[in-house]
Amino acid sequence: MDQEEALQKLQNTRKENEKAYLKAKAFLDGFRARGQLSQKDLEFLFLMEFVIKGFKNHGNDIITAYENQVRYTEAFNNLQTKVNGLEQEIRQLRMTLDRMYQDR
Repeated sequence: MDQEEALQKLQNTRKENEKAYLKAKAFLDGFRARGQLSQKDLEFLFLMEFVIKGFKNHGNDIITAYENQVRYTEAFNNLQTKVNGLEQEIRQLRMTLDRMYQDR
């Protein structure tokens, strides 16, 4: 999976996470709208909403960490490719200089 594909998958996961949170919040708001809940039930709904929001935020933090890891890995791989290319060029230059020295 390349960088763009991985980032797209993570963005889709983030959208699904947000949709799930909004559905859960709407479900809880539906209970509140009925108005027939006791104080204890309202407190429980508040706690449930707090927990759900915490899961959403934690999920977003995890997704952001994965996005950063994907970007870091891609940048590291590009740098490694450049270093390998430079290493090969240095070897070629050494061989050329050795030949020039021997031809003298």
